Amino acid sequence: MNKYMPLVILVVLGQTVLAYLLVNNVVIYRLSGPPLEEQQEVEVDISVSDKPERIYRDMGEFLINPADSVNNQGFRFIQTEITLGVSPARVHDKLAQQNLHLRDTVIRVLSAKKLAEMDSPDDREYIKDELRFALNEHLGDSEEILQINFLKFIVQ
Repeated sequence: MNKYMPLVILVVLGQTVLAYLLVNNVVIYRLSGPPLEEQQEVEVDISVSDKPERIYRDMGEFLINPADSVNNQGFRFIQTEITLGVSPARVHDKLAQQNLHLRDTVIRVLSAKKLAEMDSPDDREYIKDELRFALNEHLGDSEEILQINFLKFIVQ
């Protein structure tokens, strides 16, 4: 057994050196990413403010029957008027062109709600977020509606 000991030590030492080189040159290189010379700068237009550049006020008034509008208390409806805060400012013109589709989206979202889902201020904030997501989905990736404000929100 003693005559194989130098061979075993040599094999273990060789495996240790090979493992060190593998970890140092392959694994650490992949984890750290490409060298700085290989990285490219990319310019991206990112809005850093939640404040809209323009306000779109031409959505008009909505008179909508909620999902549970006919009940034992009689016929119920919602009357509301909204404004859209948009950014970038060029979106304002696109909203004017797509006004009918945007109105349809608002009516679809609001008419799917029950009265119990609209009575508290927290519910209305949730509705604003839901409308904002639905309208942004309709507009596409580059346009963004940042704010929705209710000028009027009457449940009767």
